[in-house]
Amino acid sequence: MRQPFPVTLSIVAGVAGLFALLAWYLVDPAPPKTIALATGSEGGFYQKLGDRYRWALSRYGVEVELVPTLGSPENLALLNDGSVDAAFMQGGVGTGPADDTQLRTLATLAIEPLWLFSRTDHVLTDLLAHDNLRIAAGVEGSGTRDLVARLVRFIGIADQAELLPLSGEAAVDALFEGEVDVVAAVTAPTTRWVAALLSDPDVNLVETRNLAAIASRLPFVKSIELPARIINYRENVPPVSKTLFGVSTALLVQNDLHPAIKQLMLQVSSQASRGSRLLGTYDQFPSRQYAEYPLDPEAERFFTHGPTLLRRYLPFWAANLFERFWVLAIPIVTLLIPLIRFGPMTVEWSIRRRIFRHYRELREIEIAGTEGDETVRAMALADLDRMEESIKDVAVPLGFRDDLYRLRTHVVFIRDKLHELDRNAQEVRPSDTGSAARASTRVAKDA
Repeated sequence: MRQPFPVTLSIVAGVAGLFALLAWYLVDPAPPKTIALATGSEGGFYQKLGDRYRWALSRYGVEVELVPTLGSPENLALLNDGSVDAAFMQGGVGTGPADDTQLRTLATLAIEPLWLFSRTDHVLTDLLAHDNLRIAAGVEGSGTRDLVARLVRFIGIADQAELLPLSGEAAVDALFEGEVDVVAAVTAPTTRWVAALLSDPDVNLVETRNLAAIASRLPFVKSIELPARIINYRENVPPVSKTLFGVSTALLVQNDLHPAIKQLMLQVSSQASRGSRLLGTYDQFPSRQYAEYPLDPEAERFFTHGPTLLRRYLPFWAANLFERFWVLAIPIVTLLIPLIRFGPMTVEWSIRRRIFRHYRELREIEIAGTEGDETVRAMALADLDRMEESIKDVAVPLGFRDDLYRLRTHVVFIRDKLHELDRNAQEVRPSDTGSAARASTRVAKDA
């Protein structure tokens, strides 16, 4: 017998749709429309980087609220207390990630050099070469100061080094006036005062020796080769190649940030940060290397497999829509299996019930008509007429018409049976009257 496929399909699709709608709101909520991103000081590298992310994400309908800060230490504090969703972070800030940290690295975006300048009349070949160093390391709360403090602790000269709250042009003036021995700064080689110091014959660029040993212990450190004449070829700046201490810049996020936003930020990272041609790191970023904080699972997938197929060819909202439904595929299929198995049986029972419920009444009519007198049979025949009219209004799929016709055949059969009983009764009645008359005649004769 044919199954009521369209009816079954409608029921299964309806139940699955309701389940998917419920799961849509409960299992995987939609990504936020706005995120907060901590950057850095006004006009600095992080602020410019934040502008690039804001522009790139706005094209996908995500608004980025940039939060200016004093630097990486404040960014870390804002992330830890949940005030922002993401932040740019310089390596070496603070004491490093705790075991239970909820912060994750999406990508490292650049390697920035740590510049160490000293005067040529106070030649400094290594930070370990002199005691009682006065280092202009930036103001409290800056990423450079945290990095230098961590570096001097690591190489064991924290007791012999004095960190002074000077940076930029003020630090350069203090260097020439003999108030500091070293100017330390994490900034791009195109920074005006850095280029000026590199070309000044009275200033020496200090190399950090044994960088391989430091990099093996500090994951955010990378040695950078600064080729001779890379800053100014004609003026021979710098005059010789130098190996610099490089520190990573990472994009950190809250662990519970929506996965779709993480994927989108990873996608735009390749547009917002590619590396530096001057430092030989162009096209090396964004990267999974040099991460101090644990790498986010979304970043693991991104750097292993690249953007998902949907995100390569569909708009952000469409790709997110399909991916959210894909997350629901397993529970929906799990629900559909029993529905597909028992759904047709349930539908078949429901349809057959429209037909079979008439059989109880038909049986009662048959019993009443066969056991009752002519009056009862007449009532039974009237009931059969009403039932037949009622059966005409029963609508069933084509596959169940056989059952409906069988019911109508049974109604006709019971009607014929009752009519046969009526005919038999009419044939018996005259015979019985003649017998009664003959019996009366014999009684009279005998008398």
